[in-house]
Amino acid sequence: MIGACAVSAQAFRFEPISQDFAPSGAGASHVFRVTNTMTERIAVRVSVRPRRIERDGVEVQGPESDQFLVYPRQMLLAPGEARSVRVRWEGPATPSGEQAFRIIAEQLPVDFGGEQPAQGAGIRLTYRYEGALYVVPPGAAPDLSLTAARAVDRDGERVLVLEVSNTGTRRTLLHEASVTVRTPNGEMVIGADRLPGMAGENMLAGSTREFIVPAPDGLPIGPLDATLDYTARF
Repeated sequence: MIGACAVSAQAFRFEPISQDFAPSGAGASHVFRVTNTMTERIAVRVSVRPRRIERDGVEVQGPESDQFLVYPRQMLLAPGEARSVRVRWEGPATPSGEQAFRIIAEQLPVDFGGEQPAQGAGIRLTYRYEGALYVVPPGAAPDLSLTAARAVDRDGERVLVLEVSNTGTRRTLLHEASVTVRTPNGEMVIGADRLPGMAGENMLAGSTREFIVPAPDGLPIGPLDATLDYTARF
């Protein structure tokens, strides 16, 4: 959840925060719930946007998707009121691979005739949830590989640059990730505890990521013969 200001109370709840959709049939439609937890009326808008993760790990969201029907898209909620929001996939019934989206529920800065927020002081806070939606075709599966590995000196520090590609049709987390490097002196296994910023990361279908981690002692500068091991987890 993202707010305009960090406070202990939240203006509303939105759940579930993650959901898989089937591209057709009963699983292509799901219900979400928005609950006003405040003592004042609020306005909330729900939208869905496609997303991708760039090579450097930065997430990029596209414009609001027209492949989902969201009803209602906007709502006014009285104090304590809860509303159901139905979201239905209306895109292709046979996508070639998993499709990744963000579902966004955001409070709108509506002035209800001079009512003041419960936080007082005339400051109107707005809140925003960003959840994950995936449209998963039958049989979709990840296929990860370490496509390049090299040790380099960067700003006086030796680091390991690892390029990981998911050429499969489904996302996976890099759960329990490890990298095995083969050198003339033998094999070296780099466990998840020595892969900060890489272990546990989400690899979307069709994506390539570059991770930079501290290089263990003894690795020569230059390209390396290395492989990736992980446990698929969605």
